[in-house]
Amino acid sequence: MATFQTQEVRGLFETAVANVVLGLPSLQAGIAGENTSEPQFISVASLNLSNHIEWKDTAGNALQNHDSSLLRILEEQHDQLWPEISVRPPWKVTAVVGRDSTRDGLMLDILFAAHHSLCDGRSTAAFHARLLNELNNPSGQPPHLSGHILTVSEPVLLPQPLEKLVKFSISWGFMLRTLWRELAPGLLQPPRPPAPWTGKAIALEPYRTKLRLVTVSTETLSRLLASCRANSTTLTPLLHVLVLASLSRRVQPDTAKSFASSTPIDMRPFIDPSLRPNGFGGSVGVFVTSQSHSFEPSVVERLRASVEEDLIWRLATDLRMSMKKRLDVIPKDDITGMLQWVGDWHKYWLAKLGAPRGDTWSVSNIGSMPGTLEEGDYPPAKWRIQRSIFTQSVMAAGSAIGINVSGVTGTSFCISLSWQEGIVETELLDGLADDLHVWLRHFGRDGRFDIGSVAERGDLRG
Repeated sequence: MATFQTQEVRGLFETAVANVVLGLPSLQAGIAGENTSEPQFISVASLNLSNHIEWKDTAGNALQNHDSSLLRILEEQHDQLWPEISVRPPWKVTAVVGRDSTRDGLMLDILFAAHHSLCDGRSTAAFHARLLNELNNPSGQPPHLSGHILTVSEPVLLPQPLEKLVKFSISWGFMLRTLWRELAPGLLQPPRPPAPWTGKAIALEPYRTKLRLVTVSTETLSRLLASCRANSTTLTPLLHVLVLASLSRRVQPDTAKSFASSTPIDMRPFIDPSLRPNGFGGSVGVFVTSQSHSFEPSVVERLRASVEEDLIWRLATDLRMSMKKRLDVIPKDDITGMLQWVGDWHKYWLAKLGAPRGDTWSVSNIGSMPGTLEEGDYPPAKWRIQRSIFTQSVMAAGSAIGINVSGVTGTSFCISLSWQEGIVETELLDGLADDLHVWLRHFGRDGRFDIGSVAERGDLRG
């Protein structure tokens, strides 16, 4: 909340964004040869911030209508191709003037969108944290900002590729298995279990992102985290299991006998300390790998037959143990360590068109960001963050469904569901969003998900 006139805020806001950009080299880089076998980052001489900052107004809308408008704005942003990215770094900030904005108080939704080659999920949180700090502790007018033109005085020093920052070790066995799986003819491959249901095959069209939003209250989050600790698990594996429970009951058995999912893993903790530049903790870049999870037909059948609370927690605990085992051996035998051997990424991804997807859904949890600065760091708060919504665009060759999680410390958290139009049915995703909304609300009230009883009553909205 900021107690300023809107026009005054626009000037202060642009100055703050300019100072943040000057501290984040990734946001000063364009991309040359994006559609070739050898794309590369290049320095730009200047940025016209009017191309990177946009203001929209939804003030006066009720909360529900405001959130619907916000999701439509996000969908539209996700569906846009980045223009002229060799001379215009592919990122944008949209400031949406929303509900409760009055003469004495301004409520903004600040949307930060970026090309995925510049930023991973945690990078977006780092951007917002830096922007909050700059708004509350202004550095002043940067000398290289004239009008809307921000001049970049020095060549961009981008972080090195992840495979050079992390000391990956690849065993011969892992290498040979990976190459055989990718390159060997199907007739020579060993028999595989029935493929999991992952929606429709990989397709570039239609390139339209669909979004749904589930908001979880502070009280429910507190109760969830306490129960996760009591069951030796965490929120991410629990959300995997809740999504599994919903899809198991909503997708017909003759269509889906099993499912698969994945979890992005933040690699920042594994980066060689000697290679970390100053201030790397808040660095913006792409520092992720992932872990795959399989849910066999026997597990899916149990969930379809009867969903007991104990089963949900047992599955969440088992999944957490699997994730911990993977973390314990990183960076050994991680596929990211072999990325440097792919000669033509453009050709690699195009070859996947028409092929099945690797997994049904992915849970990307970027955690909670601080809503204010530390007490005493600045006078009574002018700016604070009240909620965080993390969304992703169409993953054309990725998971059929994106489960994106973020929150603000000490408050609620939000779950966004994203998917490519036509790859999975909208009715299915509406049902999944309903299930998560109702089950989590029940848990916040009663300490139980009551999945079976809710489904039996058909009480999807509570």
